Amino acid sequence: MIKSVIITHGNLGRELVQVAERILDRRLDIDSIAFDWQGDGSTMIAQLEEFIAARRGSPVVIFTDMFGGSPSNISTRFVGPDIEVISGINLPGLLKFFCCTGQDGDFRQVIRKVEQEAREGISVISEYLGEKT
Repeated sequence: MIKSVIITHGNLGRELVQVAERILDRRLDIDSIAFDWQGDGSTMIAQLEEFIAARRGSPVVIFTDMFGGSPSNISTRFVGPDIEVISGINLPGLLKFFCCTGQDGDFRQVIRKVEQEAREGISVISEYLGEKT
């Protein structure tokens, strides 16, 4: 089973998880780590190391809020055959991971599906409605 953790600036990750839980009407198996604005990232590294060590033998996906931000930069050091980082996660991508992919599926296939759903979850509404003049 694929294990997951979300690491974001502030409480964004916790909020995304709470909204996803509300929509899916169930508790989700995901940890949340908030970036410590005052720290140097060492606490976050230790938390990630602990999370991964406790789930040894299971593939792990680390969701982060923004490519190039501290959570993403710190997470990249853990990327490996069974550990992936998806940066820029949004609600559609998170929902795809928990309701539609099957966390027991092929790890790389699940990662691709989540990425695709997160990308497709971004829309410019005027393209659907037509430009208003």
